Amino acid sequence: MNNQNFMNESMDLKKLFICLRQKLMLVIIITLIGALLSGAIYLFVREIKMPTQYQSFSKFYLQFIYDPSGEVEQFYNGYTWNDLLHGDPILNHVVWAAEELKDTMPAGLLFDGEALKEQLRDNVFKGEVLSDRRLLTVTFTTDNPEKTAIIQKIMEIGLINYAAGQHEIISMELIRSSKPALMVWDNNLCRAIIGGAVLFLLLALFALWFYYLLDNSLYTISDAEQRYPYPVAGILLKGEKATSETLYFAETKENLAYFLKDKPNPAYLSVNELPYPKGEELRGTDGVILSVPFGKRNGKETDRCVSFLKNQNVEIIALLIIEADKKFLAKYYEMN
Repeated sequence: MNNQNFMNESMDLKKLFICLRQKLMLVIIITLIGALLSGAIYLFVREIKMPTQYQSFSKFYLQFIYDPSGEVEQFYNGYTWNDLLHGDPILNHVVWAAEELKDTMPAGLLFDGEALKEQLRDNVFKGEVLSDRRLLTVTFTTDNPEKTAIIQKIMEIGLINYAAGQHEIISMELIRSSKPALMVWDNNLCRAIIGGAVLFLLLALFALWFYYLLDNSLYTISDAEQRYPYPVAGILLKGEKATSETLYFAETKENLAYFLKDKPNPAYLSVNELPYPKGEELRGTDGVILSVPFGKRNGKETDRCVSFLKNQNVEIIALLIIEADKKFLAKYYEMN
């Protein structure tokens, strides 16, 4: 091998681009697999991490007494309402409403007063004053539509009964009551698919780049000239023989004629031709034209064959790249 180490060879970007282009379909397939896999993982994780929940809401309109000091307005804000809704004064009214509707209560909702209150305090509902302090919105969330509906109903009754006993509140009216609906979580499926596709595309390109970085195959004449200290006769395409009348690379025939002008008895030996001919038989020739198959990652095989010929004191007249891909060479050498 030449003094220049294989790993220190400069990268032939044109050769790399053509090799990657030939693997374009593989890259597309890997990218699609990444997109589908990421989408499937996202759906699976979302199904596990995001439980099925049903949600409804009730809107109440309140009228407060006139209070120039503003204390009433300060007291009945969004934070206060949320605390009040989870406090005993309101929940007691809710429990009384539940007792009246006991026969219609769904399974899983406890009827005992204290147990029911604790169950209702467990993030089942939330009160908010979104804009106007006179407008209270209460949101109900459970894992069952019937359960959501009955909690909403007893809260609506209990809250209005509670308001009737507060001197700061003139009136409280239910102005809207929605039906429980399945919660639709944020759908990031498209992002997951695109992200997975991009990730697998980059991984595929990196893997192919690394694959060709370590590729010790011979693709071009310059590959052979950089790697071995022997003349390079040229390149033969698949199906071509050195004795063919015309060759795709016409200079190959000219080079072989020149190298063999004083060597009427050459031997043609392929690096993957095992077992090798006997050394005595090879020494009886005028030298060897060493054939290296195109793009077969056979650098170690070539080194082994070269070492064998050196040890047998057999002259290597020239290297010849054989069984080459015409499409690759046409793009690389810009030939028709």
